[in-house]
Amino acid sequence: MKVLHTADLHLDRSFEGLKKIPEMIYEKMQQANQNTVSAIVDIAIKNQVDVVIFAGDTFHQSHTSIRTQAYFIDEMKRLEQADIPVIMTFGNHDYYVAERYWFEFPENIFLFQSEQVETHYFMTKNQEKVAVSSFSYEHPWINENKLSDFPVKDTTVDIHIGIYHGDTAVNEQQNYAPFSLSEMKAKGYDYWALGHIHQPQVVSANPLIVYPGTPQGHTKKERTVQGVSLVSVEAGHATVRFESVAEIVWQHADYSLAEATNLQDALTFLATALLAEVKVVNQIVLKEINLEKTSHLGEEFKRSYESGELLHYLQEMLLRKSNHELFLFQVDISVDDFDKKVLIDADPELLRQLEKNYLQSEIFTNTLQELIQNPLFSSVIQVDKEWRQRSIEQADQKINEDFVIQEGQP
Repeated sequence: MKVLHTADLHLDRSFEGLKKIPEMIYEKMQQANQNTVSAIVDIAIKNQVDVVIFAGDTFHQSHTSIRTQAYFIDEMKRLEQADIPVIMTFGNHDYYVAERYWFEFPENIFLFQSEQVETHYFMTKNQEKVAVSSFSYEHPWINENKLSDFPVKDTTVDIHIGIYHGDTAVNEQQNYAPFSLSEMKAKGYDYWALGHIHQPQVVSANPLIVYPGTPQGHTKKERTVQGVSLVSVEAGHATVRFESVAEIVWQHADYSLAEATNLQDALTFLATALLAEVKVVNQIVLKEINLEKTSHLGEEFKRSYESGELLHYLQEMLLRKSNHELFLFQVDISVDDFDKKVLIDADPELLRQLEKNYLQSEIFTNTLQELIQNPLFSSVIQVDKEWRQRSIEQADQKINEDFVIQEGQP
């Protein structure tokens, strides 16, 4: 039989860690989650799978928007029209509460609705008898191992599949149905469809146990998405391949500027290298880069980086030349290149605003009250507007010598 296995779609989740997103990219991002569902349905129909499995956290939260629910139900009806059954469990994010769903699920969908393990049976088009054992979350967490409640493989069926949304017991957090891999293998199932871990992993080849990972990354940590799992399952044997469905792709790259002799050389090199990596049409690439070997480029390059001018220029140029398919959201410089300055994740405007505030006589005096009241200090220094201005300028210089302040630092 053929299985399309996906998990952790997190529909309704926003794309995190981005600021000042261009309107054209923002509009595409607003549609990306829905388009992911459509792509999954397209793949299922194209491959004529026998079942589609959603292994938990299909929705990002238990209170899912009406709009998202309606779109998801409509897409599931497409599978119903194609005579493809759907099996769905609920995870720790979209834990099941019946009254929160505004629409009836189509008849082709079987929902695991309880934290009690149960087994669902169905026949494939080729008359294979299939058993699927699983459970759903009814709360944001499950502390106990649920595997002990799973039956051993049903010998009366052709194929037995387990669906499990959780993490292995070796993980420090024990809130998400922690399980033992050896105990899972001991059940004798033909395939285990896992959910909860966002990075794709083939946990075991025999039996085949797979985390497909999230099909659409929503943060820069989710760069290794592979899409959905397409699994061929026979009694005692299964194989898997992945097919991509993501419209938004996160990337990270390191670039050495050792060969650049000035700022112009650096910009030309970066533009050429970044544009050369735009390969997939109609896919938005969200990219962060780290620059190495930059100290020889001097103060002008350093200033352009620290002020954000370098990032802004590259953003605008790359958006224009890539037809708005490449958005550079972050530029970092290796610490060694800037005399091992400390990188601070903050808006540079915050420092300027703080300095402006401290120029105010009352705030400045209150901050340095103990020093100003010292007789020795007051006999030497006259704290007037000029002295306050000079003090702030010297503080600013010292901060810029020791720190790089830029938004989005890890």
